Amino acid sequence: MDEKLIREVVLSFRTMQQKIHHYLQEEATKRDITTVQLFSLGTLKREPHLTLGELAERVRVNKSTMSGIVDRLVKANYLTRGRDEGNRRALNLQLTQEGLAKVDETYDVFFNRLEAVLEIDSEELRAMLATHDKMIALLERKGETKQ
Repeated sequence: MDEKLIREVVLSFRTMQQKIHHYLQEEATKRDITTVQLFSLGTLKREPHLTLGELAERVRVNKSTMSGIVDRLVKANYLTRGRDEGNRRALNLQLTQEGLAKVDETYDVFFNRLEAVLEIDSEELRAMLATHDKMIALLERKGETKQ
């Protein structure tokens, strides 16, 4: 195992993630929304009608934090709360048209900023994604055996 190479790869991931997060944060801030609010809206766009707990799990924050995030998104008219027909005690969260427009606009501008990455060949990107998936699976499997 080449530990030096692994360290370089991990640091490269971290640098890339920081750059991407910085771009996303800039675009979100310009549109008066936080990145965690944007992640929440984006998650609800992909998975409509999640409960507060499910959304908190997807965004990886605790339920009380998500409750505050949802309160602010409802106040901004980006989300609505509705009752789950199967479980009257559970609230379903739904994007409003304004929330959908906010998430679409912000991510469109964000991905336009990443346009330079299109210079990388599709095959190279697919290979990198396959390698990332493999590394994630190995780390998750390793993490499960330690618990």
